[in-house]
Amino acid sequence: MSTTSMTIDEVKRVLLEAVATEAGIAPAELATDRPFTDYGLDSMAALTVGMEIEDVCGLSDLPVDLLWDHPTVDTLAEALWNLMNAEPVSAATDGQR
Repeated sequence: MSTTSMTIDEVKRVLLEAVATEAGIAPAELATDRPFTDYGLDSMAALTVGMEIEDVCGLSDLPVDLLWDHPTVDTLAEALWNLMNAEPVSAATDGQR
């Protein structure tokens, strides 16, 4: 459970900014339903995004495969919000929701 209280829209905003920074584009250019790999994010970029998420969202020890199981801003925001509110996280079956 998180030490920080955030809405799902705030979580999505954090993700947009972190992923856009790693992709080298403006947050407005990032489609929230497109996979991170479409923006060239590799494992090192995913690690950086994960650290940003932990810092801002007050989470620790995120599952290492969280970004790969939830490969878009939309799916990852929902998974993180569930983690922050101590709800079970299931893997997206097709990478989209």
